[in-house]
Amino acid sequence: MTQLNITHVVVISLTAVFLLVAMDRTGELRGPQPAYRPPAPVQQAAPVVDTEKGKPPPHNDTVEDLPDGKGRDTTFYTCTACHGVALIKAQGLSRELWDSSIDLMIEKHRMPPVKPAERAEILDYLAEQFPPRRRGRGADNPFK
Repeated sequence: MTQLNITHVVVISLTAVFLLVAMDRTGELRGPQPAYRPPAPVQQAAPVVDTEKGKPPPHNDTVEDLPDGKGRDTTFYTCTACHGVALIKAQGLSRELWDSSIDLMIEKHRMPPVKPAERAEILDYLAEQFPPRRRGRGADNPFK
């Protein structure tokens, strides 16, 4: 008789657990859930437009953030359409590597092609203002 009682208790308990799980899956035990509300869109102030070039200054950079020189304006408005001045200043490349960088940006990053005269002006400016910093491996070695 004891075996029968234990079996009944186990069957009734398991049935109750399965029923509770089934009811919880339908959401009857949890109550109403809060509805998802997407975050409110952030409104940004309209960028100040340079009336001379008709382009907004990206990244809060200005032409004066680049060193003075022939081609500074053309370089600023061409390059900062996609990235800030800090990226330009961090580089130190030869004219050939600056030229390769422009090719890479056109091919891989969808930079619009630059007119040949403007490209030459930009390359002259970049090569003059941001030349290579080191002459090669071991150039700074005082023990050599």
